[in-house]
Amino acid sequence: PYDLVRMDWKMPKMDGITCVQQLQRDESPHAPAVIMVTAYGREDALSTAMSQGVELKAVLTKPVTTSTLLEAIGAALGRGVQAQTRQRAKVDHLAESMQQLMGCRVLLVEDNEMNQELAQELLHNAGMSVVLANHGQEALDILARDQAFDGILMDCQMPVMDGYTATQLIRSQLGITLPIIAMTANAMAGDRERVIAAGMNDHIAKPLDVNQMFATLAHWISPSTP
Repeated sequence: PYDLVRMDWKMPKMDGITCVQQLQRDESPHAPAVIMVTAYGREDALSTAMSQGVELKAVLTKPVTTSTLLEAIGAALGRGVQAQTRQRAKVDHLAESMQQLMGCRVLLVEDNEMNQELAQELLHNAGMSVVLANHGQEALDILARDQAFDGILMDCQMPVMDGYTATQLIRSQLGITLPIIAMTANAMAGDRERVIAAGMNDHIAKPLDVNQMFATLAHWISPSTP
């Protein structure tokens, strides 16, 4: 007997919902709980299952993250309290990190408009003040006349001047020792070492994980005027 089945929905020969329907016709006490995984839309899977009288313990959409899979397994096996406790801890840790950062003034160096909007909204929600630079040279120009920041968030791949070059010049030419945190889509082995070698303190991977982002910021940055 199996306790749990992780079932794809759209498959050849027999799709996942039809398979679960046949599994649940067996009134054996060992009928497994089923987590449906699909790239075709959670609501569509739930409504199709309901129309065929199929009970699904959970439906996950691809790509599946470690945390959502673990929480779905906990719920499917009747161990949801553990998942809820872990989720509560994540929420509490996020709130604590955001509280620590309230009042910080940061320079955001980012060329992509969507990333600019997202980062500014997240930082403003934490009570942080944000000044925007569209590339490395613009960041240098801003810092040459205004160094009253608590930290710098630096994209790495930008036109005009990339984040690595900008950081090296901020350290060598301007002599600024403020924490500089890379925000980069480069998350391969060795990328963290590269940003450290350029003079940055740490890095945050894109797409942004909000908990990890604020935890990293709170580790390095604190408001000079809380």
